[in-house]
Amino acid sequence: MSKWYDMKMIKSGDVYEVFRYERAIKVGESKNTEGRRIEASEEDKKRHRKDTLSKAKTTVRRLINANVNAWGESPKFLTLTFAENVQDIKMANYEFKKFRQRLEYILKAKLKYLVVMEFQKRGAIHYHAVFFNLPYIENEKLAEIWGHGFIKINAIDDVDNVGAYVSKYMTKENYEKEKTDRLVGQKSYFTSRGLKKPEEFFEKEKIDQLASDLSAYKTYESMFENDYLGQIQYTQFNTKREQQK
Repeated sequence: MSKWYDMKMIKSGDVYEVFRYERAIKVGESKNTEGRRIEASEEDKKRHRKDTLSKAKTTVRRLINANVNAWGESPKFLTLTFAENVQDIKMANYEFKKFRQRLEYILKAKLKYLVVMEFQKRGAIHYHAVFFNLPYIENEKLAEIWGHGFIKINAIDDVDNVGAYVSKYMTKENYEKEKTDRLVGQKSYFTSRGLKKPEEFFEKEKIDQLASDLSAYKTYESMFENDYLGQIQYTQFNTKREQQK
């Protein structure tokens, strides 16, 4: 028997998102009914790049928020740069992999992380990484283990929406045509294995009850239109923000 829903809640750690749809959605149904064009115009490609960026940023934001308090350490935000003008993605990713392996060997631990790739104006690659279970380690030691250039590490346990903080580095400039072409077959972010996934709920009664219980933690609300679903009401709650008041 087919199941339909007109409400959805996504829980990513302390952040709860509620979607209320004007028209119901069939479970498992895709709303991209336009299909693929055999030859996409430049305008279509730009729209696709924008959609790809938006989806990637949303995934990154939710994954980070689902893991910031899950591994027994305060999350650490690490920026890794290359002193040389490194532009080869496969080579850069290989160097990050070797860095991670050296770091795990020294710490005697498997690290949980999410890494966002960013391009500088000159085209050079650098990384913004959130390590969810990285214990204290001195900057000088990290720089030595990295061995390729400048590093910066910050604790971000005082940030109430870490996912949004990190995903801001995934800018539209990284999806300009000449840079997007470099990302063909590559992801703009990558993660360790075993990260916790955001939870999804579709039961109306459960969502209504949770939204009522979370009313004091509401941080954002908006209404927008969708070609297939009509009006969508979006509400976000953040229990960490309330706890810090």
